Amino acid sequence: MVFPTQKDVARLAGVSTATVSRVVGGYGHVKESTRKKVEEAAAALGYRPNAIARSMVRRTTQTIGLIISDISNPFFPEVVRGVEDVAHSRGYSVILCNSDEDAEKEKRYSEILLAKQVDGLIVATTTADPRHLSPLALRGVPVVLLDRDVREGSFDVVKVDNADAASRAVEHLFALGHRRVGIISGPTSIQTARERLEGYRRAHRHYNIAVDRRLIYQGDFKESGGYNGARALMEQDDPPTAIFTANNLTTTGALAWLREQRLRIPEDVSLVAFDDMTWMRLVEPPLTVVQQPAYLMGTTVAELLFQRLEGKVSEARQVIQLQSNLIVRGSCSAPRTSELSTRSRAGERNGR
Repeated sequence: MVFPTQKDVARLAGVSTATVSRVVGGYGHVKESTRKKVEEAAAALGYRPNAIARSMVRRTTQTIGLIISDISNPFFPEVVRGVEDVAHSRGYSVILCNSDEDAEKEKRYSEILLAKQVDGLIVATTTADPRHLSPLALRGVPVVLLDRDVREGSFDVVKVDNADAASRAVEHLFALGHRRVGIISGPTSIQTARERLEGYRRAHRHYNIAVDRRLIYQGDFKESGGYNGARALMEQDDPPTAIFTANNLTTTGALAWLREQRLRIPEDVSLVAFDDMTWMRLVEPPLTVVQQPAYLMGTTVAELLFQRLEGKVSEARQVIQLQSNLIVRGSCSAPRTSELSTRSRAGERNGR
């Protein structure tokens, strides 16, 4: 297939190629009547400007990179939508990459995006080591971190206070009378998992309750981790009366196991989830959740990146911490007093 060139447009419009270049490049002075002739000729031929050549003239590609850690996590599409809405309003396109919680994959994508000369980069980083982002900073490419920070951070970051949010969720259970609260957490390599576990411990300190390590399950922030975590916690001789799931995929897996065992929520075990997905308010009972402002996080991180691109931020580093909300629904109640353990009640209903 042969694509029309600027020479073709110039020939049809009866102008020089330099004039066509100024019109399609959006620079220099061109008479309005001449501009109109060039635009009409380009439309008639189906001419499309060469984006690479255009970027060389403007010294901008009008693109930003966005690396998220897990595209299968329902939290991220709303964040991506927020980023894209802000970028689109400024005439920018977004190149989306998924690291799948793989530090090497994240590093490779950052190198690819640098080679593609993106104007800026947003990263929900998998690793606390910032070295793979240093080449971008050295080239003057602004980098803003999303949801997670790095060690010795010099980059801007937009996040929520995970420790505070998790603490409030667990304290809600303690306020209802629970004293054995389990947590299905995520990998210690992920900052959000570490912070939410710290919030779990903080709630125990606040209520002067000793942390029982048997009630902490280190999962993988995926459905499998939630499923295996619920089983590991509830099959103990003295199982928890409530569970805090530290992300939405974990909640899905945990709920699947509890349903399989015909354990009733909240009669047999109360449940609080981190993240609020649409389905969580539609199940019976609707789930008590920590709600993160996902879309706002996306728009905020994008706005901060564009402030950097436009030179409107003077501080060396900005940390923007957004507020999460604890939404109380029907999945929590006071623990039931009974001589039977939760597991024993489940066993009786299942004929075991």
